[in-house]
Amino acid sequence: MKRNTSVFILQEVNGVLVIKGVVIRKDPQGRPCLTDLWKAAGSPKDKRPVDWLALPSTIGFVAAAERFLKVEKFHLLKIQKGRYGGTYGHPQLALEYAQYLNPDLAVAVNQLYFERVEEEKNPNLILDRAEATYRRRGYTEGQIRARFLGKATRKDFVSVLARHGVQGPDGFRLCTNATYKPLWGGNAAHIRQRKNLPAKANTREHMSEKELVGLHLTELLAAESIEQKQVQGTRACAAECGRAAQSVARMIIQHQQGNYPLAA
Repeated sequence: MKRNTSVFILQEVNGVLVIKGVVIRKDPQGRPCLTDLWKAAGSPKDKRPVDWLALPSTIGFVAAAERFLKVEKFHLLKIQKGRYGGTYGHPQLALEYAQYLNPDLAVAVNQLYFERVEEEKNPNLILDRAEATYRRRGYTEGQIRARFLGKATRKDFVSVLARHGVQGPDGFRLCTNATYKPLWGGNAAHIRQRKNLPAKANTREHMSEKELVGLHLTELLAAESIEQKQVQGTRACAAECGRAAQSVARMIIQHQQGNYPLAA
């Protein structure tokens, strides 16, 4: 999603807010980085987060937020030191700081915030936004349907793997690549190479409807098999993923009368 204001361009990339090319980080508690907002506003020397926090009006606002939200100050603000540190603040503070930095920035950020509030009330708006984004990227209706279906399946699949002893990025990567190899002849890196994609590209964002449906069925069967057999451990779960993918690949080969699976 991308928005233009008279000054600022806001974009959401995989749920991460980017303003004028600056990624607005969040800490583990979901507090936006005020330092990143300051950078997106052009790094005005007299409007650093530390300067703003020292203002009497800000001190009063923070005290009011403590009373209203019934939390201590350390829940509202966090200063992380170091090269990649910054000042992180509760969304209420972030919105107030954006207003202090630049009215255009404030309006743009507020609009995005209000839309998320509406989406919390009506989750269908989230789907509508995602669908519109896929259409702008040139996805077909079939790809959009398959992508939505696959997202739900992937979430359940990952949950099953976690419950059955798969741990860490390497463990989940091993299981994912086990589903890829029978269908594409190689791992994620192989798929990217075949499709001429960048090294860190999300492979699923570049799959056809048929490829997405094949992967959806594979993960569905793998999760079911792991649960039924009570398989435990990364290697054993990866083996079940591979067997499920082989079954789907054989089905596709039979349907295509000998053509390599998912090659189109």
